[in-house]
Amino acid sequence: MKLVDLSHPMEHGQQTFPSDPKLSIVSHGTVRTLKYNISQIVMSSHQGTHLDAMYHFLEDGKTLDQMPLDWFYGTAHILRLPKGAREEIVVEDFLPYENLLVPGAKIIYETGWFKHFGEDNFFDDFPSLTQEASTYLAGRDIRMLGMDTPTPSRDWYEVHHILLGKEIVIVESLTNLDQVPDEFTFMGFPLNLKGRDGSPIRAVAQF
Repeated sequence: MKLVDLSHPMEHGQQTFPSDPKLSIVSHGTVRTLKYNISQIVMSSHQGTHLDAMYHFLEDGKTLDQMPLDWFYGTAHILRLPKGAREEIVVEDFLPYENLLVPGAKIIYETGWFKHFGEDNFFDDFPSLTQEASTYLAGRDIRMLGMDTPTPSRDWYEVHHILLGKEIVIVESLTNLDQVPDEFTFMGFPLNLKGRDGSPIRAVAQF
């Protein structure tokens, strides 16, 4: 058995989505001052590698604590969709994988964009899922859609509504997808934040 970390590490001052709270990880106490080390963390519920609950965009959508645990665990399939800066991810990109796009499936697409994490254009020039492609995926009734981009689309408002409206878990900013096989066991549990909209996760591939 092998485990591969699919999560970006978090560190003080890391980039965030432009309108989100900034990440702060600072020392609150040390072995010298308090007899133990302890840190203070301030961040967005959508920092780094994270998932979106339905409530992120839908007032009546499920919050983290209302989502079944098996939504965050199980067999996942990677779709290799190499894309460059600002390229679109369209319906035709998914057609060769129709046999995998079945009700309840956990699907992750790899564009290669994770290699740009930490660069100035990570949140600006990522490959973008079209509204038509998101509607197509929503119509396939998959359970989870993961990706190596910071958000599915530059049409972020519309695409989040399309996917979350069908109760598809969105997992954003995955990494190391080139180190795992096309099929593996995915584990990516959120913090149990009652009534909230999303959470950073420690996403792991097991195979």
